[in-house]
Amino acid sequence: MGVDLLNNNVETKLATLRIALSHKKRFSVDDACDVLGLKRSSTLWILSNLSRSSRIARVARGIYTFDEKSKDLRVPKLSKELTKVIDRMRQEGVSFVLTGLDILLPFVQHQPTRILHLFYTGVGAGTWAQSVLKDSSFTPVLDPTRQEVEKVLDIIPEKSEIVVLREKSSRLGVNDSLASIERAFVDLYVETTRGQIPFSAQEVAYIYLNMQAVLSLNTAQMLRYAHDRSIRREIKQIIEFQRGMKTGAANKSSRNFLKILEAISR
Repeated sequence: MGVDLLNNNVETKLATLRIALSHKKRFSVDDACDVLGLKRSSTLWILSNLSRSSRIARVARGIYTFDEKSKDLRVPKLSKELTKVIDRMRQEGVSFVLTGLDILLPFVQHQPTRILHLFYTGVGAGTWAQSVLKDSSFTPVLDPTRQEVEKVLDIIPEKSEIVVLREKSSRLGVNDSLASIERAFVDLYVETTRGQIPFSAQEVAYIYLNMQAVLSLNTAQMLRYAHDRSIRREIKQIIEFQRGMKTGAANKSSRNFLKILEAISR
């Protein structure tokens, strides 16, 4: 079967799914099997192709949505200067992921006067990335503490911006060197609740609530990456809290964050 015929077949199946399931906010593999009258393996192949081409979105294992309102929000709007930095790092062959606030700006409640650009490089590539960025318009700082970031912010001109570099090997939730929204949230949550950067935990809570309100979040991906960062239980409790399932928090960081979520959700 030719590629065009395969594509047409998938598009036909999408039209059939939309007609039968458009009334549902989310639908399962079993729902799709019933509508298409196909074996589970064939249905999974079709859903996988539709998901990869962004015609539908996979929001959890075996769960999909037609909701397209989130597509634009999932494409970060990066400044020309930051785009140049990213292109330069790619050209130099640096392994990196842009994550954190740059990916999450559409969901910020109060726009910060300065954005801390968070880059996670491959293990051993931090110094290399720092040397690549030294001639850019950004000030690169390798694995700084919160206090060190604050000192640099005090020293550099007000219009200057910082790139925080940390060596992290995980490639989960990455597309073309850009973190997914789910991964970016986990990274910003860790950086903030562990006091690694000067950013408000309340603002991170607003970001999560705003994300949750307008997106069909891929919580399965979020939990997989949180497991990589050894905070799966904390992120699971945040997800469960938003679903009305109150559970005991794992540690002081998560207890404080859940309190903030509860306060601003009222």
